[in-house]
Amino acid sequence: MNILKVASVGAILALTTPVFMTESNISTVQAATQTTQTVSMLAYKYSKNHKSHKASISRGFIGTKAKVVLKNKKVSQVIVHVDGNGSSMGKGQNVDKIVKALSLNGVKGKKANVSKDKSSFDFIFSSKAFKNNGWVKMQVTIDFGGKMSEPAWIKFGKLKSVSNS
Repeated sequence: MNILKVASVGAILALTTPVFMTESNISTVQAATQTTQTVSMLAYKYSKNHKSHKASISRGFIGTKAKVVLKNKKVSQVIVHVDGNGSSMGKGQNVDKIVKALSLNGVKGKKANVSKDKSSFDFIFSSKAFKNNGWVKMQVTIDFGGKMSEPAWIKFGKLKSVSNS
């Protein structure tokens, strides 16, 4: 009889005890709904309707790949890493001082993750900067002793796991 009482009390406690989410549980749940993927990103010189396929000089600073953060299969952020290693003008330079601003599809990027030596950093954009398997206009502002803006085109590759809705 005492065993039955203990079992009954244990069952009642199990049903009525609140479940608390720990930080590790929460991050596990969030990690399941958020992923980061790499997508190709090619910068071309500006031409009407992106007909020219000449590489933009900015490709040496932004490279050929971007990171796309997906939440529930929808784009939430686009991250473009900037450094001077691909450009003879930027290698070993204070790239944070050279590359002043970058916009994609009319969305201004925000600088983040600037390295201690200022040779690299990220531009972070909202989802509106990205077009899956499509073209977006780019505007870069640089300073080599005087500010200059250059329009260009970006051709993003295709991410298959992106939801259109």
